[in-house]
Amino acid sequence: MTERPMPRRSTLERIRSQISSKNKLTKEGPKNEPAPVPLPNIGPDDTVIAVMGVTGVGKSKFISHLSRTAVVGDGVKSCTATISIHTAFLEGRNIYLIDTPGFDDTTRTDTEILGEIAAWLKKSYDDKVQLAGIVYLHAITDNRVGGSGVTNIRLFKELCGEKALSSVVLATTMWDLMPREKAEKREEELISNEQFWGGLLQHGCRVMRQDDGSVSATRIVRHILAQKAPGTFQIQEEMANGTPLIETRVGKVLEEKIDAQAREFNEQIKALQEEIARLKLEREAEEAKEREERKEREERENQEREAEKERERQEWEAQKEKERQEWEAREKGEREKKEAEFQERLKKLEEQSEKNTKEKEELKKTRWQICVVM
Repeated sequence: MTERPMPRRSTLERIRSQISSKNKLTKEGPKNEPAPVPLPNIGPDDTVIAVMGVTGVGKSKFISHLSRTAVVGDGVKSCTATISIHTAFLEGRNIYLIDTPGFDDTTRTDTEILGEIAAWLKKSYDDKVQLAGIVYLHAITDNRVGGSGVTNIRLFKELCGEKALSSVVLATTMWDLMPREKAEKREEELISNEQFWGGLLQHGCRVMRQDDGSVSATRIVRHILAQKAPGTFQIQEEMANGTPLIETRVGKVLEEKIDAQAREFNEQIKALQEEIARLKLEREAEEAKEREERKEREERENQEREAEKERERQEWEAQKEKERQEWEAREKGEREKKEAEFQERLKKLEEQSEKNTKEKEELKKTRWQICVVM
C-alpha cells in the first residue's frame, strides 16, 4: 500500500527546517540517520544506474517503464520517501535502477536527502559496487533556469565530479504537457545556458528526451550501457577519504544554498516586519481618523438634537402664544359683546326712562288742565 504523502509545507517552513537541520552536515555527521538501503546480490555482469532529479520530475515513472516494482506518485508530491532499488532486464543483463528522493522535497529537507544519498553511495563504494551511470531527469515544463534550478544542477555536478559526467544522461520529461515548439525552445535554452546544462555538456553529459514512455527509457539506459563505467563518483571518493559531508564539494554547495535561503528568509521576515509596522501605522492613523470623525459626528448629532429641541420648544411656545391670543380674542369678543348688550339695554332703559318722564310731564299737564277747567 502506498503511504499517503504529507501535506506540502510553506516555503518559510521549509527554510526553517533546512536551517535547523544544517547541523546534519557537521563533522559529527547526521544523528539517528537510518541505515542505507542494503544492496542486493549484484554480480559482475549486472548494471547499477541511479535515477535522480528534483521532486515531482518523474523518477518513479521513468523506472516504471522498465520495472514493475516502481510506485508512481501524483503531482508535485514526493512518492520516493527513501532510496529504493528496482530490477529490470535488458540486453541479457540485470539492471538495478536506484530511485532516489529528490531535492526540493515536500516533506524532507535537502540536508536530510543529501545525507541519505551520500550514505548510500558510500555504502555501495564500500561494497565495491560501481554505478554504470546516472539518469538526471528534468521537467521540460520547469522554467527555473536560474535561482534554485542552477543550485540543484551545481549540487548534482559536485555530487558526480567532472570525470564521471560522461556517464550521465540529462533527460527531459513531461513533453506532453506543453506545445512541442515551446518545449524545444526550452530545451535549447537549457543546453545553451552555461550555468545550467552548458557546462555539464562540456564534460561529456548527454541530453536525451524521455518523451515516448518505455521506448525512450530503454534508449536512455542503452546509452549508459554503451559508455565506460566511471568507476567512482566524487562524493564517494571524498567520503572514502574521510572527508566530512559538510566539507565535500556538494556539502559546501548545499551549505551555500541553505545560507542563501536563510538570507532570503531573514529578508522576508524583515520585509514582513516593515509591512506589519506600516500597516500598524496606517491602522492607527485610520483609527484616529475614525475617532475624530465619530467625535465630529456625535457633536453634530448633539447639535442637531439641541436644535430640534429648541425648534420644538419654540413651536410649543408659539402654539401656546397662539392659543393665548385666541383665548384673549375670544374673551375680548365676549366682553365687547356683553358690553354692547349692556349698552343696548342701558340705552333702552334710558329711552324708557325718558319716555316715562315725558309721560309723567304730560300726565301732570293733563291733571292741571282738568283742575283749571273745574
